[in-house]
Amino acid sequence: MSPRPESVIFIDKQLVWMTCGVEVGYQILLAPRTSGIVWLDVIEQAFPHFEIGGQQLRAAEVTYEGGRAMAVAFFDPSHCDSSSRPIKHFMLWLDVEPMVFDKAAMVSVPELLQQLAPAFSVILDASRYISEPDICRQAWEKQSERSLRLAFSGKNMPVKNAGSKPSTAKSNLPMDALSSDDEEALVFPKKFMMMAIVMVVLAIIAALFEVFGLA
Repeated sequence: MSPRPESVIFIDKQLVWMTCGVEVGYQILLAPRTSGIVWLDVIEQAFPHFEIGGQQLRAAEVTYEGGRAMAVAFFDPSHCDSSSRPIKHFMLWLDVEPMVFDKAAMVSVPELLQQLAPAFSVILDASRYISEPDICRQAWEKQSERSLRLAFSGKNMPVKNAGSKPSTAKSNLPMDALSSDDEEALVFPKKFMMMAIVMVVLAIIAALFEVFGLA
């Protein structure tokens, strides 16, 4: 079924898209060029700690400076990163028609990603040595189609561990475990925080020994 006219999104003005590639980490791939808004903060407002929490697409309405947006997040149905974790997609659809807010959870993910395939191919195949600005520039240049037509089929494909390595344990984990582990790419790892605390405690103990002549 063809989408209604209200389901057209203009990429230059209404789409913010954060995702990652096989080798490169998460970054804002497409966003309005003239805006000074920190889109990363708006996305995290909708999805704290950038968690999706399951296989199904999640949708949430958020407000930002200048308007409101529909935020959607979902796992890629076909691609994984170099650690065999399903790639996440986070999108903001800015100031869309009311019908889109009502039906966002039923958007067809395969059709959506098919339209964005040119831009996605840039980050998907990018080397870790390519800078984020270069990836964004190449994605803009390759995405010749400047509008998205949203189809609301409600038949999103389940997440597949496509391309996962059979020899790795992660490829056999349930999706909840994968999504929890995947946050290492987006938030400060807890183990480094614990190491920092231990180092501070040891420094305090050493100082006390020196002050009281216990060494």
